[in-house]
Amino acid sequence: MSVPSTRDPLGLLDPPLDHALEPADASGAHVQAARFPRWRRAFEWSATSAPVALLLTTGYILGPQGINLVSLAALSSLDPVVPVALAALGVLVGLRGGDRRGDEARVLVAASVASAVTGIVVSAGIAAVAVFEPSALVPLPWALVAVAGICAATSLTLPSGDSLEPRTISTRVIDAGVLLPIVAGGLLLAWMRSASFVEALGLVVQVSAVTVALAAAGWLLLRQASTATDERVFAIAVLLLVGGAADALALSALAGGLVAGVFWRYGSGTPGDTLRRDVLFVQHPLLVLVLLVAGARTEVSALSLTFGAGYLTLRLVGTLSGGLLARRILGPKAPRDLGLYLTPPGVFGVAFALNVVAILGPDASVLVAAVVVGTVGSEFVSLFFLPRSIAE
Repeated sequence: MSVPSTRDPLGLLDPPLDHALEPADASGAHVQAARFPRWRRAFEWSATSAPVALLLTTGYILGPQGINLVSLAALSSLDPVVPVALAALGVLVGLRGGDRRGDEARVLVAASVASAVTGIVVSAGIAAVAVFEPSALVPLPWALVAVAGICAATSLTLPSGDSLEPRTISTRVIDAGVLLPIVAGGLLLAWMRSASFVEALGLVVQVSAVTVALAAAGWLLLRQASTATDERVFAIAVLLLVGGAADALALSALAGGLVAGVFWRYGSGTPGDTLRRDVLFVQHPLLVLVLLVAGARTEVSALSLTFGAGYLTLRLVGTLSGGLLARRILGPKAPRDLGLYLTPPGVFGVAFALNVVAILGPDASVLVAAVVVGTVGSEFVSLFFLPRSIAE
């Protein structure tokens, strides 16, 4: 049985379950974890996993349509905090980056293909329903059809904070697969605010420049910090600035966080290590905030349940199809059932839906409800259709 290290006394930095296939872990605790009853996986906490469905359901129960402990007024007061949480998630992805291995480009291509296939299948399926049964989706703006595909395209809950830990090919695909949806989401939100795609690109460049300037300012502040407390205060302040700037400009906080994270990742010295440490320190509270707020904002109706069921079905088809294509790109080193590793919904789809509703307002409420319903459904489906390496 493994003993938690002094660096990680809570044991939160354990590798994901699919590490059970790795030779080094063949007789370790992760094999024992894989033998736990499947329902136990719905309550797992680690550095890279969380009980997504449980937190979303709890948020709904606590929200206005539940016991109203988190009222509409309380949700309104949390609105300024949500972009900061979303920016922090983007920063985590940017700080994690690649492994700098020889096959990293191939993994990125395979992951992007899997994400693109999932997004296209979901968007095309919803668009087909809107064409052939327009009465079913009357309240749904056409722009949200593309947004639904982007929400469905990710499977990542949280990237690992340790860039040196061994990772299986499936974990690397899941990590890299979030990049394309975040970038596409940032472009889409900018396009929705612009008259043309060229103007949207210009807006994205301008906002990225502002984000880099804020990141550089935070970098300089951290270089002047003299104590660990000062470093943490400055790091949180920079997150507030990045998230607040995206919110003020009504653009993607996830994309803004990604830009800042990439900038800090390629910087050198203590500030980069400090930012990585402090963002990891707050990642779980921010994750809980995002999921609880999304659950509380869910308005269950016949339309949202129907939309959510369709979203779930299309997402499963998309992830399995995308997994097949990704495996063909990766070759024999990828597991045969790679698509099953991609079926867990992660948190970035829910996060992007929250980002959209913060910008579009009530018009996007049906999207949040459908994504939450589809996410909860995807989580439970993934418990029963485990990859062979975990199921065994």
